[in-house]
Amino acid sequence: MKMNEKEEISITAKFFANLRSVAPPKKTIILPRGSSVNAILEMFGISEEVKLIILINGTPHQKRETIIKNGDIVAIFPPLAGG
Repeated sequence: MKMNEKEEISITAKFFANLRSVAPPKKTIILPRGSSVNAILEMFGISEEVKLIILINGTPHQKRETIIKNGDIVAIFPPLAGG
């Protein structure tokens, strides 16, 4: 195993609705181990002011500071309005 493989993780990010105007619908991303959801958002220029719904492996998470792990699937939605 290479040294970098221990220090990096591979996650799948999925973006929905109007977030697809700034990010692809689905992308595999390599990040340093210990990265948070915020690292993904920063990569695509999504501001901290934007309210989001974040699911990690299907479980809702409210914090952008949540640490992601190798193999995680991170789904990111804008707030949904019902009617």
